[in-house]
Amino acid sequence: MSAPVQWQRPVVAGVDGSSAALAAVERAAEEAAVHGTSLRLVAAVEWTTYRAIGLPALGEDHLRDVLVTQARGHLETAASQVAALRPELELSTEVVGGAAAAALERESQGASLVVVGARGTGGFDELLLGSVALALAGRSHCPVAVVRDAAAAGDAPVVVGVDDSADRDDILRLAFTDAAAHGSALVVVHAWNATKLDPLALPLLDWSLVESACDELVAGWVAPWEKEFPEVPVRRVFVRDGAAGALTRLSENAREVVVGSRGRGAIRGFLLGSVSRALVHHAHCPVVVVPAPGAGAGGRP
Repeated sequence: MSAPVQWQRPVVAGVDGSSAALAAVERAAEEAAVHGTSLRLVAAVEWTTYRAIGLPALGEDHLRDVLVTQARGHLETAASQVAALRPELELSTEVVGGAAAAALERESQGASLVVVGARGTGGFDELLLGSVALALAGRSHCPVAVVRDAAAAGDAPVVVGVDDSADRDDILRLAFTDAAAHGSALVVVHAWNATKLDPLALPLLDWSLVESACDELVAGWVAPWEKEFPEVPVRRVFVRDGAAGALTRLSENAREVVVGSRGRGAIRGFLLGSVSRALVHHAHCPVVVVPAPGAGAGGRP
């Protein structure tokens, strides 16, 4: 079977000198190696908006040169790490202009996957997630992997959350492809949020019938991908307490969690749905966010 079009493009990793970014580079190198593609390391320098406040004697050109030199040093460190781990990879590096999220969004137009650390060098978790990982996950043209420092066990499964949203097949395609590439099992999760149901109706629900009906529905969604990837063991899971909580718990023993950027209930105008946002913040393993059809300026490649 030929490689999907997605994996005929390079994997891109954002580099900023943080430990989380180095973990992201390691994960990006692994993904590039198992999917048979190249790796591109990018460091962003926002020199076009940088102002030398309080240091007029140095001048903006000098400060820009300092920032670029620092970024090149981060890239050299990351490239050395790749050379030690995956010397066979075709590797390129570049310092690019602009804010990190915007620069990586541009990179995503020609990438198979963009990999970033969950936290950068600034030390403010919410700010960093909001300005880079969350912003990129909501606007990228290709899937985005948000990586933490901790590495998952080699035999951990891939976990994927699915519902009846329009990007379901894109999500399942990536989850099955990754599970097959890494020799992992796949856990397919479909969630109901019972808190959104009429409380008066809850005692009347036969949850065994609900679960059976949902399992049949999900089995139909998954069947074409099981046929295409017969080597991937699949387990279907039905949960009642909402997708975000269930997927976060399952992430404790997962290789990665794959979700869409917007779920069925996402409000138009929100760049990232509540489930994917919660997982980027709270998951215990890498989270791969698959963009919805039409995401970014030009949609998925």
